[in-house]
Amino acid sequence: MNKKEELELDEISKAIDELMDKEIVLKENDKYDPNDEESMPSESLPIENNDNVVDENNMLDNYNDVSLNNANEEFNNYDDIFSKDENTVLLDKVKDDVSTNEITSIDKTERNSSSLGKLYLSYNSRLLINVFGIAIFLILGFILFVSSISIKARSSVLYRQVSNLDYKVYLKQNDYYKEPYLNKNMRYIASLIDNVDVNFNYNFMVNQNINYKYTYYIKADVTVADSEDKTKVIYSKSDKLTDYKTVVKDNSTGFTINENIKVNYADYNDLVKAFKSSYAISASSNLVLSLHVGIEDGKGNIIKNIDSNDVMKLTVPLTEQMINISMDYNEVNNSDNARIYKDFSISNNLTLILSIISIIISIVFIVRLLLFLRKTTSKKTVYDTTLSRILREYDRVIVNSKKMVNISEDVIDVKNFNELLDVRDNLEKPIIFSEIHKGQKSVFIVRTANETYRYILKLVDLEKGEKNK
Repeated sequence: MNKKEELELDEISKAIDELMDKEIVLKENDKYDPNDEESMPSESLPIENNDNVVDENNMLDNYNDVSLNNANEEFNNYDDIFSKDENTVLLDKVKDDVSTNEITSIDKTERNSSSLGKLYLSYNSRLLINVFGIAIFLILGFILFVSSISIKARSSVLYRQVSNLDYKVYLKQNDYYKEPYLNKNMRYIASLIDNVDVNFNYNFMVNQNINYKYTYYIKADVTVADSEDKTKVIYSKSDKLTDYKTVVKDNSTGFTINENIKVNYADYNDLVKAFKSSYAISASSNLVLSLHVGIEDGKGNIIKNIDSNDVMKLTVPLTEQMINISMDYNEVNNSDNARIYKDFSISNNLTLILSIISIIISIVFIVRLLLFLRKTTSKKTVYDTTLSRILREYDRVIVNSKKMVNISEDVIDVKNFNELLDVRDNLEKPIIFSEIHKGQKSVFIVRTANETYRYILKLVDLEKGEKNK
């Protein structure tokens, strides 16, 4: 409340006090005082008859009532005049003061409206909020996503395989050999062989932990081929001496296979003899015992093919009187490189969900930022165009104020900028410019010692004018 308003309120209070004092004086003067001779009814008044005689007390009451009514009527008249004049004038002045102080109280009004409604944020604040929201949630989502999964990777590993063969030839009951079997690397009489006991030993090693599985089996192949050209096969037969055996390993650096099997030599020898006798042919025949191993990584990629040629072989001749058993496993003893594929797996479902939520929130901020930039960088509004034109054309007479100007004088609002320009020319005062809301509202004023001329440029008013046109 300024000094002017305080003076006006003091005047109103004084007027009310004077009015109340007047009422009290009127009431006191109207009372009957027996000691006051002037208030006594005159005794010299002629009394014409008894009918006209008035009781003294009734006359005094009537006199007091009339006086009191007159006082009340005067008070009411004064109150009506005061209500119609002073209150109206005071209300008008309050309205004018509100209009006058609109610029100085705009910050308080915004703070009050912000506390009751939507908080007003500046252009830079909104821009920073969206940018920080995108950065924070995008980085957080990426970190959570990476920590929640095991990324598929391909790498080369060095593996080595080592094999070893051993066998014993068990003999039929005879009068010449005291031992039940003969060791390897000897010549054997075919008619004395009962069975061949073969031991397959295979080792696989890698230079790092991997997930893999391996499968193996032992096979017996009987072949009858041309004596001069052994690549020309006349007859062949294959038997799996063991079933497929599969073993799964996780984070392992290797495994070992150690299998022992006994083969009935006489059965295969008699089979081939019968075949040759039936067709009266002379051919080369052999029994080949082999261990087949297949290895795959955790994703099913083949490291070693189960049908590859690098297998351990034990070759036993058939239909001969004296035989030499040969072993072939040198091709198995080698080293090589293999490509291993690591699994792509989710290690933590909760962090994965949180990462997805964070990424979605960052996308929402991106959309909000794009919409905000589109809205703020769109074509200029009629307000922007009008303000730019005024500042450009009348730059020489306009002063740009950094702070809001405190207006405490009487304010005179003009309809347009041209009228304010006329006032400026007449008074030879500068036009002070302040933008209250960017892109929304600006104020131009010309100040004198006692008065302030003001023109308010509003986007809402300009848009309404455009619609009316």
